[in-house]
Formats: sequence, C-alpha cells, structure tokens
Amino acid sequence: MKRFFEHSRWLWAVAFGVWGVLLACNLPQSASAPPAPSQNQETRAAPAATATEIVLATHEGAEPQPQSTETPAPPTPSPTPSLTPTITLTPTPSTPMVSVSVNTNCRTGPGNAYDRVGALLVGETAEVLARDPYGLFWYIPNPDKPGGKCWVWGQYATVTGDTSSLPVFTPPPTPTPVPAFVLKGVTVKAGCIPPYIFFIEISNTGGVAWRSYYLKIEDLTNSSTGTIAGTHFSSVKNTCSPPGDLSVINPGEGAYIAENALAVPFHHFRFTLTLYAEPGQHGTSLTKVIEYHP
Repeated sequence: MKRFFEHSRWLWAVAFGVWGVLLACNLPQSASAPPAPSQNQETRAAPAATATEIVLATHEGAEPQPQSTETPAPPTPSPTPSLTPTITLTPTPSTPMVSVSVNTNCRTGPGNAYDRVGALLVGETAEVLARDPYGLFWYIPNPDKPGGKCWVWGQYATVTGDTSSLPVFTPPPTPTPVPAFVLKGVTVKAGCIPPYIFFIEISNTGGVAWRSYYLKIEDLTNSSTGTIAGTHFSSVKNTCSPPGDLSVINPGEGAYIAENALAVPFHHFRFTLTLYAEPGQHGTSLTKVIEYHP
C-alpha cells in the first residue's frame, strides 16, 4: 500500500510538468523578450542633445566644450569725436600803462592827504608799477621828476594791459600836517550900523583846517583894546551884513573875519589873530599879527 502512494505521487509530478510545458507553448509572441540586435544592425539614434548637454567635438580626441545659451551682446558703438572750436586769443600787452582823461595830480601817497609832487596830463602815458590795496590809485614813475615815483588817482584813469600780477603797496604813513595861514590884509566897509566893519582876509596855506578863532584888536592911536572869539567865518567882504556862512577854512581855501569898529577908522590898529583846529578855541593853534594903517 505504501509503495502505491509513492508511485502515485511521482505520476502526479510528471503530469504537472507536462501540463506546464504545454501552457508555455501556447503563450502569445508579444510577451517574449525582444531579439538581441545583430552586429550589422545600426544602433537607434539617440535623442537630440538639450541646451544643457555637452556637445562632443567632431574631430577625434577633442575635449568637449559647453554650448553657450547666452545671446551675444551687440557691439558697443565707437563715440563720434566732437570738434573743438578754435579759440582766437587776443594778445594782451605785457606792461600795463595808464592814461587820464583829465589832468590828474600825482602824490607821495594814495590820497589828498599826501603832498603833490607831479601830475599826469591828458595825452601822457605812464607805466603802472603797483596799485593800492583798494584798486583806487596807481603807482607810476613821476612824470615831472625822472627817477621819482608817485601815486595817481584812478577816477579819470584808463589802464591797458594785465594788472592781475601787479604788486600791492601798503600806503606810506600820512604826513603830519603843518599848520599855516597868511593874513593877506585888512579892509574897512563904511556906512554900516555900526558905521564901520573891518574885514580881515585869511588864506589857509597849511595842512590843518581851521574851525575857530580868537581876535585881539588894539587901537594904537588911543591905546584901547578889545577881544572877540568866534566859530564862523564869511566867504565875502565889503558888505554891511557879513554872512558868517563858513564853519571851517580847509587847506588851500580862504575866508574873512568881519568885526565891527566904533572908533574912527583913521586910527592905527593892530590885529592879533589866533586860529584853532577845533571849535571852541581848542586843538592845534597858530597866531599871526597884522596892522592896519589908514
């Protein structure tokens, strides 16, 4: 009995093997593996390389180069050269020269406080050697004294040439003014009330302006004396009403002192006059004496 079951189990195994072979023979051909290509069959072409893949060089042994995807920049245009205009230079005289439209004094310094030592006249020219710090005066050779130098005012002056490189001179100290005046004479105006007026003529010949006075009058005929002080002068004489219109006698100017006289003008008089630089009989003073003879 045991041998019967073993023989049956072997038969069933053979039967199943035959049945599996039959099933394999009935399967469709599409399920079979594709045949291997022969040596003469061409390999299917690879798909086209993308923009990021490396393209091999066509010649043997060349290194692969990356394919650029950037758009080349357009060439930069060359700048068009611009034309520079031609500048015509006007020659400037190297030496500045000065001329005047009005005859102009030339002084030892830049201003009326300095002494006059010459003059630049219309039609004359002079080299400009320097200027003052304010550009108002020009330093030139003295037209009237060869070898000397002086300052001319620029009010009526015309300067040609380049003055930018001229030296700037510091003005010299103002000269100390010298007080001076002259008593030019005494005249008498009759027929007034009081009956007589003395006019003493003054000319300021110095550098100090006069602003007040003190006058001593002596009648030498009858030995009488009087004094008077004042701060005003007159610009005219021989009038019964002296104007007293001047408060100062500047250098180079003239004026009159007018005083009443009760005595007969045929007497002999002495006038002692003291002029002062300040009002109220103060400041620099100077005294002069003049006599009147009928």
